[in-house]
Parts: sequence; structure tokens; C-alpha cells
Amino acid sequence: MSTSVPTEDEDAAYRVAALPVEYGETRINQLFTRGYNRYVVDGEDQPEDLLHDIERFGTAAFKEQVRADAVEEPFVDEPGTLAVLATLSAICVKAHPKFEHASPRNIQVLYDIRELFVNNLASLIRAHGDGSLQQDIAEVLYRKEPGEDGPHPGRVCTGITELPEFGDGLYLEIPMVAASRSCLVREGEGSRSDGGELLTRVKDNYLYVPVGDFDTKYREYAERAFKALLQVQEDGLSEDQLTWLTTNESAITERIDRFLETGHHERIWRNWDRGERTIRVLRRALNDVSDDIAQTGEFHTAKELYRAIEAYDAEDDWESSVTDWISSPSSLAKTLADHESHSAVTIDRDGRVNTYRIERSGTGAEQIEVQEIEDLFELPCMANMEERLHEKKPVRKDLYNFARMVMWLPQYRDRSLEEIVADLKAVFARWPWYDEQQTEYQVRYEFSNTIDGDTPLPMNCDNDDLQRYCIGQDQCPYSIWGSLPFPDEMYEQVDEESGGRPEEF
Repeated sequence: MSTSVPTEDEDAAYRVAALPVEYGETRINQLFTRGYNRYVVDGEDQPEDLLHDIERFGTAAFKEQVRADAVEEPFVDEPGTLAVLATLSAICVKAHPKFEHASPRNIQVLYDIRELFVNNLASLIRAHGDGSLQQDIAEVLYRKEPGEDGPHPGRVCTGITELPEFGDGLYLEIPMVAASRSCLVREGEGSRSDGGELLTRVKDNYLYVPVGDFDTKYREYAERAFKALLQVQEDGLSEDQLTWLTTNESAITERIDRFLETGHHERIWRNWDRGERTIRVLRRALNDVSDDIAQTGEFHTAKELYRAIEAYDAEDDWESSVTDWISSPSSLAKTLADHESHSAVTIDRDGRVNTYRIERSGTGAEQIEVQEIEDLFELPCMANMEERLHEKKPVRKDLYNFARMVMWLPQYRDRSLEEIVADLKAVFARWPWYDEQQTEYQVRYEFSNTIDGDTPLPMNCDNDDLQRYCIGQDQCPYSIWGSLPFPDEMYEQVDEESGGRPEEF
């Protein structure tokens, strides 16, 4: 990678903006300095000009057409400036009071800002220089892992060329000795389907990868690049600078407020689904009120359910928006009718007055009351595991599954790790292979093995590792996710992770 300084050299600025993960924090900060220098005139900072451009970029990101147009015509004309405006806009969004307790992965506005950044960067890269920048990017996208002798000593991408004998379009030229499996591009979804026609061409010991695959792979990289830039920017801002930024910025904040006030939650929240969120709030309200008012799993009139909503003290802003939306028993009845297809909603229309049943998350399976860890053995798969562990030592996935189940049991959510380890050791002591020190180490390891700070989900009944113990889902009245008293928090994480590839900022 280039050793030139981004503050002074335009080519270096383009390379750091395009490949920040490869350069690291020092070069990224130099890129930011280049961007900030644009707002210094005759040695004097121009903070109002910077603030104006941050607000302009942040509010423009709300507009789908602006984001799309940036692919062909850059919204910001210089990579350092682009990096500064995009990251500071995102910081303003994350500082909004509505998002104080929200995971960044759920904030749609951040994805919009990232999309504008990625599209803008792509158009800048395409127009810059003689193609050497694209070659540098290809080095990252298509290089193979270092072998025993270290990384490949030559260039991974030796050119970008046309191949008339293979049809129209440009190809990346990659020596076969330098190529990774990423160079094998097939026709189909994402151009990486194993069953489609091979689009990569072979000629004279070179692989020729279609430029379209480069564009696809680089977009994925650029999304990670934005996360790297944002992290460095957040870490580099002092408290005074952050306070100045969030105190003086208003346009982005006002736009977010306007969408929330007018009910356009889908513009703010990722994968917004009013029906799912309504059911979620109803479940929480029913769990929060006394059983003589209403409860999950029982039929109630709309008036009875509405009493639970009225009594519920919403914990979050999005919950308040749901409870505010339900303004009367009749509006609740209409909402439930609109979402009757939801698996948790059942409407009984046989009586004089319609009644409604709201099931708990993961319902449809026989419930198990778990007072202590041994109650988990009521699940047939866990009973089979318990029997096997009298004969053989556990594989790691057995311990993993056990620890994950216990992690999510309500009575252990607020318990100390020392207490949890002690209880699990008491259970494991029944098996002949039990070793106190080794078991303690293994359990502690599982509890420290989070995924980006999130507690991993317990295995569900579809997990391949559980099939050794499963009696058959069509034969079993239970299910792991449906039978155990896991909290709504776990099912919210299931909802998030089932929506597609997890994305974070």
C-alpha cells in the first residue's frame, strides 16, 4: 500500500478512502484532516460552513433519488470531505435522543447515510486516475491467503482489459498463481452461485474476472469501510467537539423528528413492521398487568386488552408510538383484524362479541416450567443428551447448547457469573467424566463468547448438532424456542437475525 500522506497527496487520499481497513487509524485520521482542511480559510476555521455541509449531506441521505444519483454523479467531489461529512452525519444521527437505547443496526437512517457514502465513493473511484486505484482495490478483493512462504510477491491484479473473444465488457487480469477462489465467478445470484455458468475466463495462465463482480464485491467492502471510518471518527472526537456538533446541528434532528411525528417510522427504523411491533407491545402489556385484567394465551374482548394497554408504562419511544396509535378498544380491534394472519393472533367470532387471543412468542409447543436447570431435561432432546453423557464425554456443542439455554432463562439474566457457574457445575457433577476445574473453564469460556456484544441465541430445533438427540419434530410436542420461558428480548433478537445478514455500524 502507498506510504504517501493523504493530507498532501490526492492519490493517497483516494486509496485510504477506498481501502481504510487496510491502512489503519493513522492514515484514516490523515484523510479526515484533509477533509477538515477544506473548512480552513486563511488559517481560520469555518465551523459554520462545515456544519452546513454536514446537515446538507445528512438530510440528502433521506432521499432515495439523491442516493441513487450519486452512483453516476458524486454528491461530494473529494474523498477526504466525503469521509468527514458522512461520518459526522452518522454521529449526529446516533446522538439523537430517540436512538439513545437503540442498536445502530436497527436505525434505517444510518443505512441511508452509508448508502450515499458508498455510491458517492464508487463514482469518485470510477472517475479517478488511470485504473491503478481499481487494481489496488482488486488486490484486496481477490488476493489469496498467504502460504508458507508468505503473501504472493507480485501483483494480484496486473491489468484491466477488454477481451473481444469473450464478448463485451472489461475484465480484471489476475495471474493464476496469485488468484483466490474469489476469482471464480458464476452466473446467478450475486454472481457466486455454485451451479451457474462460469463467467471467469482463462487465457495464458491468467484468470479474467468480469468487472461487474468487482463492483459487487467492492460495494460489500465499502460498507465495512464506512464502519471503520465511523469508528475512527467517533474515537477521535473530544467531548467538547461532540457537544459542539450535537448542540449546533439541527436539520438532521428536525427531519428525524418530523418523520416520527407524522408516523413515517419506516423511514427511521430498519425492517419496520407495525403488526409485529403491535403484537410485541401487547405481549409486554399482558405480561405486565395482573392476571385478573388479561393474560397471554387466553381469549379476551378488545376492551379487556385495551385496559392492559392503558395500564402499560411504555419503556421505549417506539413502544409509546404503538400505544399512542391504539387510541380505543375499537382501534385495537381493527388493528388485530388487520393483522389476523400473524401467528400469535387468534380471533373468535362465534360469540356475540369478538374475542382475541395473543399468544406468547414461540408458541405452538407445549410449555415447560423451569424452576431449576434440571427441568430442561423435560425436553426429549435434552433427556437424550443427558443419557448419552453418562456414557461419553460431551462434544463442545453440547456444552455450548447447555450454557446458551441457561443464559437466556429469566432467573439467570441478572445473576452473577459465579452463581451460574456454580449451578451448572452442580448439574454436570452427575456425569462420570466431570472434572471441576475443566468444567469451570469451559463454562466460563462459553459465557465470554459473545457475538459483537450480543448474547448468542440458544440452538433451535433445526440445528444440525441437535439432530443426534432429536426424536423428530413431527413427533415432539415441545420445541426449544417455543417451550422454554425465554424472555421477549430473545425473540426480538431472533426477529432481527432472521431478517437477513446482520449489519452493524
